[in-house]
Amino acid sequence: MQNELTPEKAFLKSVGQNIKARRKERGYTLEALGEDIGLDKSNTFRIEQGKNITLLTLLKISLFLDTTPSELLKTNVEVKIEDAEKFISAKKLNRKKK
Repeated sequence: MQNELTPEKAFLKSVGQNIKARRKERGYTLEALGEDIGLDKSNTFRIEQGKNITLLTLLKISLFLDTTPSELLKTNVEVKIEDAEKFISAKKLNRKKK
C-alpha cells in the first residue's frame, strides 16, 4: 500500500491545514466553527483533516474566519498536467466499471 498522497489529496490536506491554522489564530474551537457554518464537530474535523469540501462550505468558513477563500486555498502543492490527466483517466475508468 502506498503512503504517498495523490496530488488531489495533498491539496485537500493542505487546505484543511490552512483552515485549522486560521481557526486557531482566531481563537475558535471546532464546535464554534461548525456551529456557525452549519456543520457538526466531526464534519468540521474531517475538513481540517483533508476531506473533500464544497465551495459553499469554503465560502462560509472563510467568512467566519474573516479571510477569503483564495487565502485558504493557497498551497505549495504542485500538480503536473500528466498527474491531472492520470487522475481524470482513472476516474473515467472507475465510472465505466460501475
